[in-house]
Amino acid sequence: MTGYFSRMEKERLHYQVGQRALVQARQIAAMPSLAAAVAQQDTDAVKTLATRLRALSDATYITIGDSRGVRLFHVDEEKIGAQMEGGDSGPALKDGRSYLSERRGSLGTSLRGKAPVRAADGRIIGIVSVGYTLSQLESWICLQRQTLLLPMLLLLLFLLVCAWCFSLHIKRQMRSLEPDALARLLIQQEVLFESVFEGLIAIDAEHRITAINQAARRMLGLVQPVHLLIGEPVQEIVHPGSFFLDAPGQDKKDDIASFNNVKVIASRMSICINGIPQGSVISFRNKDDINTLSLQLSQIQQYADNLRAMRHEQINTLSTLAGLLHIKAYDDAVNMIQAQSARHQKIVDYVTMNFRNNPLVGLLIGKYYRAQELGIELIFDPGCEVAELPESLTHNEWISIVGNLLDNAFIATLKQPGSPRVVECYLNAQGEDVVLEVADHGCGIPEAIRTRIFERGITTSTSGDHGIGLWLVDSYVRQAGGTIFIDDNTPTGTIFTLTIPW
Repeated sequence: MTGYFSRMEKERLHYQVGQRALVQARQIAAMPSLAAAVAQQDTDAVKTLATRLRALSDATYITIGDSRGVRLFHVDEEKIGAQMEGGDSGPALKDGRSYLSERRGSLGTSLRGKAPVRAADGRIIGIVSVGYTLSQLESWICLQRQTLLLPMLLLLLFLLVCAWCFSLHIKRQMRSLEPDALARLLIQQEVLFESVFEGLIAIDAEHRITAINQAARRMLGLVQPVHLLIGEPVQEIVHPGSFFLDAPGQDKKDDIASFNNVKVIASRMSICINGIPQGSVISFRNKDDINTLSLQLSQIQQYADNLRAMRHEQINTLSTLAGLLHIKAYDDAVNMIQAQSARHQKIVDYVTMNFRNNPLVGLLIGKYYRAQELGIELIFDPGCEVAELPESLTHNEWISIVGNLLDNAFIATLKQPGSPRVVECYLNAQGEDVVLEVADHGCGIPEAIRTRIFERGITTSTSGDHGIGLWLVDSYVRQAGGTIFIDDNTPTGTIFTLTIPW
């Protein structure tokens, strides 16, 4: 600003001084006494008049010359009688014009005004030059700069204080983070926002969307690009929007809601700055996905139930043995131990011999004792043979398939009074396909849901905690490129047949 104002002041001073020099030159040239002295070449009279005028002027010099440009007066008397320097006297002596000129003369470069001296008849008989050297102008500009310097320094100090206060304010807003750290944090936030499995929607205090991740758009069936969703009212994108709008400033956790006809479990966390709500972040997940996870976790519970059934049977056996020993019925006790051991060893030997897969062996033995506890006989077909299983499915997925089919067979058998309480299982992995067949004599599958039995949530149970098992089985089988067949058993019941290629 100091440089700008200095340049403006310099231009203004040059203009004003130039006009002053030109006016003085015109006024001096118009004096009759000067014209008479110049016409008579009276250097003394010219000197007397010019000396008096120079004392009244702030100009660096006043030079007066005749019609040939020869000096009649100069501040340096030694240069009187010599030709005027600069070569810029022509327009005044020839054309009779008054003008400004910046040329180098005997006193250095100067800004000078020139005007012709005319006789009474209008003839040009001389020239007047009034000049201000650039060094004199520079000294005046320095004085102007000195007066400008203090206000500019005060302004600079004020701006530095303002910048420091503004910097502190911005750093408080940015939580004392530097711009590069803030940019890195923003990138991390965007990556985290997109990497989470749950749907995320952030809204501001006006309930307008400020961020939405890919999982949310996929679950809600939104096909618009993100930039078209940002800034839109959330109630126009998600229907109904009551979950987003009601009770502002209050958090919600694990509420069951419906977003765009999708059942979800949603949570809402408020964003508050200085205690003032500024918006909220909503996270949600498909309710069916939660049920699926619950079912997968329930496999652990099934294993625990199987172990409990085995323990329960052993406790009953031990109690009976204790009673026989107490009454000293030693032969009966020995016979019972031998029978129990033979039966137990028979099923263990059969399963371990025909199914050489430890997780599968553990599941089948547990299911066998679970069936006994329920009063059901689980029969393994003599043709069962499994040395290994295709790696297209994990051990947990294989266990989920077999366990779900057996559990469904147990439930269907218990729901059919008077039917044979027998469930048959066949599993063979020796051919081109792995074949699994589970047959029961239960209640069967109603015709109304037979074609939809593998859809999520479809079940014949009324307990409300099912509808996922067969959907999982179908998902795993399709994942491995296999097929499922459903047939009616005779006289009642259902036969599930699975084929999974190697």
